[in-house]
Amino acid sequence: MYTASAQNLTVDGAKKYQTIHGLGVNINPQSWNVNPNAVKTVIDSLITGLGCTSFRLMYDDCDWEARNDNNDPNSYNWAYYDSVYSAPRFTCVWNTAQYLNSRGITDITLSPDGAAPGWMGGTKLKPGVEVEYAEMMASMVYYGQKRRTPAIHFSMLSPINETTCGGGEAPVMTTNQLGTIFSSIATHLIHDGITNVTLVGPDDCDGWPASVHAIITNKITMSKLKFLGGHQYGNSTSTSKGLVDSVKNSAYKDRGVIMTEANEVCNGFKCDGGSYNPDYGFNNYAGPAYKYILQHLNVGVNGIQLWEGYDSRYHHPNRYLTWSFWGIFAVNDTLKPDVYTIRPHYYVFKQLYNFVKPGFQRIDISTSRPNLTVSAFRNPKNGEIIITGKNDSDDPQTIDGILKNLASISTLKYYYTDASHNFSRGADVEVNDQSFSKLIPAFGVFTLVGK
Repeated sequence: MYTASAQNLTVDGAKKYQTIHGLGVNINPQSWNVNPNAVKTVIDSLITGLGCTSFRLMYDDCDWEARNDNNDPNSYNWAYYDSVYSAPRFTCVWNTAQYLNSRGITDITLSPDGAAPGWMGGTKLKPGVEVEYAEMMASMVYYGQKRRTPAIHFSMLSPINETTCGGGEAPVMTTNQLGTIFSSIATHLIHDGITNVTLVGPDDCDGWPASVHAIITNKITMSKLKFLGGHQYGNSTSTSKGLVDSVKNSAYKDRGVIMTEANEVCNGFKCDGGSYNPDYGFNNYAGPAYKYILQHLNVGVNGIQLWEGYDSRYHHPNRYLTWSFWGIFAVNDTLKPDVYTIRPHYYVFKQLYNFVKPGFQRIDISTSRPNLTVSAFRNPKNGEIIITGKNDSDDPQTIDGILKNLASISTLKYYYTDASHNFSRGADVEVNDQSFSKLIPAFGVFTLVGK
């Protein structure tokens, strides 16, 4: 039995925090039109291998309504929209979503990004066209839900992506314009009888506080929004904590937060422009990313969608094709993208995604060990607990832990990933009187699972 003085890690099941909505990735459905079989293979691995339950479909640009469908933003001209949504530009979206549905995935966010149609202003939204932009977005939801056969099952729409980032991934607009667009789309969803799709946003970069204010102060918008969405790359929780605090300080304390884009920075963001990361390895990229994701979870976010599932090409801005090389799966040949290979992120994030599922609740964990980031989760249905963490010390560290206010556990299954091991199973850890001890490798990621 371990003495209290030896304990340096405590898991307390009596202290409960947020419920997990989903853990997953961003993927680009436009790759479907290039090689659907290769995309299917990668999606299968993301679901059954990595353990993803949540997908954000990011595609561009937001300019598909090349001419105004009619002069009434409250009435869809289906003779026009049907021709748009049945074209290859959108069949890739529907086919990707339909395949995810066939694999049991419905936690899907549609997230178009990039420039608006020229008549709406392109990279800078014109005043007065907000309701037309909203109609364009709402018509896409309606088509996928009510006009396509079979219907596509998805749960969220992100109508604007990073509007304060200069017009490269969304048209620049004022916060009033953003607020009008969100409330107008919410009104469409209500009038259209779309009950199973909600909004998520603002999915913004550094300008998110004003965008959140425009969303969270509008009752119509909030009637159709369950989660605020945010983006953060690198070793910071300023956005995730700020979004969580925004919910706590609002009239909508039952809402949550999803980090709809998060990761370590890939080659100074040059991976967006077709440059590879000099080092995709565990020590300098995948391992740090795991620590950062745990930090987001520890401040209270309900979901994570890593950027991104596989390498792919994007059009923004204005239909200019550029490869993005952030993928958990690396494309083998950009001229013939028929095979994808696994990067270290896959084995690292399997330590979390493979075990923590929707409905799990984060519980309290604390440690006096330096350079150790840890999180703990409990399955309320069967009492299973997950303890996971990242050792940032260049030496192995022994954790001497105690489990408080939790059902009795005799053993903990042990999994680890580091620069030399890809999601390896170690010897079970014995638990005596709810106490245990385990040596964690230097710079290692670990997970302990107890039932």
